[in-house]
Amino acid sequence: MLFNIYSEFVMRQVLDNWNGGITIGGSKISNLRFAHNTTLIAASQEELVALLNILEHHSAAYGLGINYNKSKVMIVDREHDNHREIKSIGRCEVGESFVYLGSLIDNSGSCENEIRRRIQHARVAMTKLTKI
Repeated sequence: MLFNIYSEFVMRQVLDNWNGGITIGGSKISNLRFAHNTTLIAASQEELVALLNILEHHSAAYGLGINYNKSKVMIVDREHDNHREIKSIGRCEVGESFVYLGSLIDNSGSCENEIRRRIQHARVAMTKLTKI
């Protein structure tokens, strides 16, 4: 709980004068937070690097840091323009998919792979059931 309060304080400073992010339904979105997980959202690679630098600066001022071993970047675009050539952004590895809060998210924007993954988990669980 204390970490969440601390994290909220730092993120408010980071986003105080930040105008970046993407627009969804008329609202500007630059981050999503749940418990100790933070997702930064940017419209471009340059914007993301700038936001990461601001976050790193403000975090360091309070003795916090970004664990780049646990940090991932995923590029999602409608045109699928050559983003596979980008291997890293800042100090973060670029991936095509990852599990976030228990759900598989991939750069296609589709839920198909997540649905297949959940069905497979259910199959495995069903094979472990025994008769009573």
